[in-house]
Amino acid sequence: MKIDLLEILEKVKQLALKVGEFQSEQRKTFSIDFVESKHNHDYVSYVDKESEKMIVSYLKEILPDAGFITEEKTVVQNAETAEYSWIVDPLDGTTNFIHDLGPWCVCIALQNKEEYLLGVVYEVTRKELFFATKDNGAWRQSSNGELSKLQVSKIEDIDQALIMVGYPYNAEDYRDFCMKISGNLYGHCASIRSYGSAEAELCYLAAGRIDIYFESFIQPWDVAAGAAIIQEAGGKLSDYDGKDDNWKNGLQVLATNGLLHKAILSEIQKHKP
Repeated sequence: MKIDLLEILEKVKQLALKVGEFQSEQRKTFSIDFVESKHNHDYVSYVDKESEKMIVSYLKEILPDAGFITEEKTVVQNAETAEYSWIVDPLDGTTNFIHDLGPWCVCIALQNKEEYLLGVVYEVTRKELFFATKDNGAWRQSSNGELSKLQVSKIEDIDQALIMVGYPYNAEDYRDFCMKISGNLYGHCASIRSYGSAEAELCYLAAGRIDIYFESFIQPWDVAAGAAIIQEAGGKLSDYDGKDDNWKNGLQVLATNGLLHKAILSEIQKHKP
């Protein structure tokens, strides 16, 4: 089935903005009493679930036969056999949302069986809409509607690189590696940050604001939309062994501006689990 990606993109962009507006309104009266724990320190609320229902309902109208991979499991629609599949994280950065901190994002990606075709990430707190479709570049739309094309940074030396390190919920499995690699990089790069939203961090890399991002033990919906945007902005993604496809499962994700990939891989190899 042939689809019009640019037409679909416009619909998904409007959807992301609508869901982001819903989340902003809910945040005004949000209470910690609404929070549920999925796993240790991994939270969800009615806002995540309702956002996902809104997204799924509308996406079904756009491509009725598409499969779904969603974080909150509000839909069962086989993505393995479908020609096209949506990958949805309705609220990436739930802990940030709960504590009224930015960033948090609405994230929607579309893939076929070979590759990502579309990625849309709406960073709600800054009202920034990031998006890309295959072979059409990556873009940012500001709160006033102004468009700018995204391009990764040109930093070539780790000593000058701003690095994002994700801290997943699998603390016992990740702590040793994370402490060692962070300790090794600390003082030998521009700085190290962690914003608590993988998709936002990936978009910031695509925009040239940061230069390196890595994290383990996340999920496909945590990276799909941002990855689609990075690829169109000239960046590079791999796992911690430098393989080009294994990162899609979220178990090991390294993203860079491309120029720094070999150097940071060398550092990661010294400490990786």
